[in-house]
Amino acid sequence: MDARRMSTRLLFLPADPAAAATLLEVDDSGRMLERAVLRPGAVAPAMPATPRTVLVVPGEAVRIDRLELPAHSAAQARAAAQALLPERLARRDTLHVALDGCGAGTLRTVAAVDPALLRGWLERAAAFCLVADAAVPEQLLLPEPDEGTAVQVLDAGDRWLVRGDGLAFVATPALAEQVLGERRRTPVEGGPERFAARAMRPEVDLLQGEFTAASQRTRPAGRRRLTWLAAALLASPLLLVGAQALRLDLAARALESRATTLAREALPVAGDSGDQADALAASLQAAREPRAFAAATGSLFAAVAARPGAHLVELEYQRGDRLRAVVFHSGADDIEALRDALARDGWRLVEGSSSETTGGLRTGLALEPGA
Repeated sequence: MDARRMSTRLLFLPADPAAAATLLEVDDSGRMLERAVLRPGAVAPAMPATPRTVLVVPGEAVRIDRLELPAHSAAQARAAAQALLPERLARRDTLHVALDGCGAGTLRTVAAVDPALLRGWLERAAAFCLVADAAVPEQLLLPEPDEGTAVQVLDAGDRWLVRGDGLAFVATPALAEQVLGERRRTPVEGGPERFAARAMRPEVDLLQGEFTAASQRTRPAGRRRLTWLAAALLASPLLLVGAQALRLDLAARALESRATTLAREALPVAGDSGDQADALAASLQAAREPRAFAAATGSLFAAVAARPGAHLVELEYQRGDRLRAVVFHSGADDIEALRDALARDGWRLVEGSSSETTGGLRTGLALEPGA
């Protein structure tokens, strides 16, 4: 098989927009096939087939954290990080937040960057006639060492790339020395290009949320719907229960009624019957909560996935409250389509405020059971 057909382009952007960028073409194993220097105003060499393009962005402007983010979905985890990071950094402006692709556990690698900077990097790539399919901060090209081992340091001359246990940053040598203090270090030989294979499968892809790459948004509607539903099922076992509940809602209500009768018959005779009834009602409500969350979330995921270019930005649910979400979409027609789709599943959409953002709108929504 021709290695070029399996190739990926890696564009290494310098922090200085006036400096030259480096373009690598690598095969599927990360072996370099071609190398080109692109000065401002240049155009990337044409290729017979359009390969995947990964943007490696300057790491000084990207903060990397390891955060505990207990959440039922990637949208919830990203929303939690979006709320937490500005407080930790004492910033009032909004940061763009991206998470690692690991769905297991609550300890996540989180990257945060000024959205204007990320937009500028994408525009610089476009000036070379390259459209990024993924973007990775350069410090995450270094593999994370095992817990308790030495910090890895790549000396790039005027700056160091640093990666340790729960640590990843780019800084001038003097500043990096202050941050590392007495921590043991292991020098990394070569340049960032040595880790091309890690750039092809980035630990954190910055192109999430409103920056999701067009190549990830233009899948056929049917396939996209199935992909979102599969991701939703993997994100929380409760959604599997929700999918079943959508089909068997009437049967479930009958079973709940029967369970109520059996439970009352099984209650001890002693004690106040009112207290027993209240306790029973509370237990039944607690049992219904996961199903209600799963059903509402499953319907919302499917409805949003069916709208080209629309995606969830935030998702929030508290026991006893409505499911709330923020959706990115292109126009008012999307909200009406969501309203119709959710109504068919037995939900009433309550539309909140909308705000303009790059490429479309963000609209707050809430779901209530239909009449």
